[in-house]
Amino acid sequence: MNLIKRRWPWISVAVLVVIVMLGFLAYRALDRAEKEFKESKWVRTSSGTVLSKELFRCHEPTCVYIGYGGRMEMKSGESQQRVYFQIDNFDQVSEPRRAKALQVEKDLVRMYGPRSTYAVDWYDRVEPGAKLYVRYQCFSDGRIEIVGIDADPSPVSKAKSNKALQLTAR
Repeated sequence: MNLIKRRWPWISVAVLVVIVMLGFLAYRALDRAEKEFKESKWVRTSSGTVLSKELFRCHEPTCVYIGYGGRMEMKSGESQQRVYFQIDNFDQVSEPRRAKALQVEKDLVRMYGPRSTYAVDWYDRVEPGAKLYVRYQCFSDGRIEIVGIDADPSPVSKAKSNKALQLTAR
């Protein structure tokens, strides 16, 4: 009994130290997860370059094409004004994520071809070689999700960009 009375304060201190250490490790893990989440939700802006553009018209009963968004279908007679582009860089993304994004983008371009967008009001104003403003999110696995594309940083597109940033920040 006397032995337990002498060791009780030391056992209590050891248990308290272990609890504090576990609390600190849990705090660090949650803080890291929160930063990762916020970095995935940030909308970044980069430049893009128009590679080509075309008026694509479906001449078959159903035209199926696979793009970055998955399987898409068009009915006979429908048309799209497609603008093909590439994102110039991912300099806004921190290094471990940037390397993943570059590799994923390279693989997707090899599988599906260059990125494209359609139904834009600036189709007639751009030519191959023109610069675009691409807003995107970069996730931890390197996947890129396009939030918006503009041909020029007009006040309207800046307002849209700011609104998207405000909505994403919430």
